[in-house]
Amino acid sequence: MTDMPSTDTIGKPRYALSYGLRLDKGTASELTQPCVPILLPDGSVGSMTLHVMNGTADEIKSQLLDSIDAFFDIYADA
Repeated sequence: MTDMPSTDTIGKPRYALSYGLRLDKGTASELTQPCVPILLPDGSVGSMTLHVMNGTADEIKSQLLDSIDAFFDIYADA
């Protein structure tokens, strides 16, 4: 993997995507969405909301993929 941009991305803005995943047995409240502090690439501190999904592994995978698609739809112009 390289940090060199390909010719089709030259001139496009660059981003950093922060994420973390954890799969625990049992269920957790989906009503609370805690935020955690994160150190951003520019050195400033931001916050990231943690989202909880419950279900079977297949149901969670489906929900997660839908959420990722929705995320990039929201930021399609970025």
